[in-house]
Amino acid sequence: MRNLKTVTVLFRAKNSFENIIKKDVLSYGLNPSEFGTLEALYHKGNLSVQEVTEKVLIANSSMTYVLDNLVKRGLITREQSLKDKRSFVLSLTQNGIDKMNQIYPTHEINMKKVLAVLTAEEELELQRLLKKIGKAASACTCK
Repeated sequence: MRNLKTVTVLFRAKNSFENIIKKDVLSYGLNPSEFGTLEALYHKGNLSVQEVTEKVLIANSSMTYVLDNLVKRGLITREQSLKDKRSFVLSLTQNGIDKMNQIYPTHEINMKKVLAVLTAEEELELQRLLKKIGKAASACTCK
């Protein structure tokens, strides 16, 4: 790389996409962390708190606040794991399932509108390249 233009372009694209996602999920009365938690449970089924934290990519301390809000709103349950008494399993309630059935199709359409500028081949290539950058960044011993 001759300069850092690629990094700048990547961050600008990420910020633009992130702003669209925030605006979209806020229109459903959720913040991005709440939506991400519901989306993970909607698509993956019951998960431990740790599994959701890893999928949603937020700090454990913030996750507690998010989960408390979702439990209070009746969208999820948090129950002690039968396998490991130190951990908790998260599940969507019927209200949570109904909410996601109502809002997820619209969210998906809105995200696809952004990606519609790419052909199917370009989208696959972008995924491949972003994974390649992500793996290189994870393996980097940069100081």
